[in-house]
Amino acid sequence: MEANISLGWKPLNLERNNGTTNLDEHLDTFLTQANLYTDDDAILCRVFPTSLKWATLTWYGGLPPRPIDRLDTLV
Repeated sequence: MEANISLGWKPLNLERNNGTTNLDEHLDTFLTQANLYTDDDAILCRVFPTSLKWATLTWYGGLPPRPIDRLDTLV
């Protein structure tokens, strides 16, 4: 999925999910903050991995190339 992220994009102020916290709450928090900058699905999907760490980031990184084609798939 192609996405041009603006140079004005700021890192989100949220705790990165490590797989031990509620994923639904994490996604809600991520979307609430990210939607301050954009509602573009491609950008949201590209930025989402930056909100992960440890086991969840390893899981995400192990997905086949381009498995997430829109935000609904990610959710």
